[in-house]
Amino acid sequence: MEIIPAIDISEGKCVRLFKGKKGTEKTYFEDPLNAIEFWINKKAKRIHIVDLNGAWGSNTNKDLLSKMIKKASDKAEIQIGGGIRSVAQALDLITLGAERIIVGTLAVKDPDKLKTLIKEITPKKVIVAIDYKNEKIATHGWTEKTDINVFSFAKKMEKLGMKYVLFSSIESDGAFTGPDIKNIKKLVNQVNLSIYAAGGIRNINDLKELENIGIHGVIVGKAFYEQKIPFNIFQNSKYN
Repeated sequence: MEIIPAIDISEGKCVRLFKGKKGTEKTYFEDPLNAIEFWINKKAKRIHIVDLNGAWGSNTNKDLLSKMIKKASDKAEIQIGGGIRSVAQALDLITLGAERIIVGTLAVKDPDKLKTLIKEITPKKVIVAIDYKNEKIATHGWTEKTDINVFSFAKKMEKLGMKYVLFSSIESDGAFTGPDIKNIKKLVNQVNLSIYAAGGIRNINDLKELENIGIHGVIVGKAFYEQKIPFNIFQNSKYN
């Protein structure tokens, strides 16, 4: 199972939120370029970047994100999301050196654009974010609720030819309450997709449980920054 550290960017800083709520930011790095360097030094093979301001509708971090991608260069692969709502935006990030693009709102609101995107850069370079609460998808940085069922949507993505989905429990995110095992298991049993899970991960035991379920990978943020999971995990072949 792949373990990927997360860098969430808000107002030019590396932060974590509580249950995805704007205004609950806790800063871990004043300069996210230092966060990139930190994870490279810890031997992370891939880094997960989310532009929170982008997800909320602003491009204030655009230049910073470009610098972060370039700093990682050939040292770590970058997957990036947050406010990517056009094919052109996605292609720009790939050109800058991002290895994968994460799209949520675009996939929900404009599946035709998603089809165009995967034709341009192949499904292997796109992760569809399925962000949910009470089994219903949320969009626009988790600020807008929909009536779309997460499992029906995941099946739709499978039929579309997607390879990866990122399944994120909003209620669990940053709360240290444990992963949403019930719904993660349900998704694993319903679709043939490589699933990344996020939200609520507290410790090594949570990672082991997710691995046993058959999850392809996990995104870990707060548990790393609060030192609940040792950084030497990236050198453990069991997880890489």
